Amino acid sequence: MPSTMKKIALGALATAAVAAAPASAFTLYSQMPTQAITVTTTVDGTSACTATGITAGADTLTVSWTGATVATDGSLTIKLCYDDSETGSKPWRKYKDAIEKNKQCQQTVVESSALATNVPYSPATYDIAIPRNIAPAKYTVQVLNTDPTNGYTQWGETSCAFSIGTYDRLPSSLVGTMSFLIAFSIVAGTAGYMIDRKKQNAAAAAFR
Repeated sequence: MPSTMKKIALGALATAAVAAAPASAFTLYSQMPTQAITVTTTVDGTSACTATGITAGADTLTVSWTGATVATDGSLTIKLCYDDSETGSKPWRKYKDAIEKNKQCQQTVVESSALATNVPYSPATYDIAIPRNIAPAKYTVQVLNTDPTNGYTQWGETSCAFSIGTYDRLPSSLVGTMSFLIAFSIVAGTAGYMIDRKKQNAAAAAFR
């Protein structure tokens, strides 16, 4: 009997935990209308899909959308997702239907599940400084609509991917100087080693 009561108690606790969990934690992409939100991205006024030289830590991504149903106390979440071409041999970027577990739309260099949260519906555009720690790769942008009552309700994603490169904070002149100093240190170190070896050999010969 005690064992039975324990199982009943554990079952009740599990049910309560599920009921208390936020709705968004269990929402699947497949439970929502496909691409209900239309998403576009630009960099300096140029479509991100055709822009070149987009750089993490230097450029700002402007995300725009249409079709998001305004909900009371609702807001939008903006995610940066790896393009399908960037996920094939990388299980840590694997797509999952459960939104909160979808690794394709999470950044792993510094763990991050979204570029922006609690984004207001109006003015239907939002500027995001591309984080410096974003991995160089091809990406799409995803926008999700959420409200406190129903969790995630709509989503949409850019129809094309764009490339983000790393930010090189060193000017080319400094890179050249550093290269020279590294090469010089190697040469100097080698020369010093050869001179020292020669002195040791001479000293050893003197005692023979």
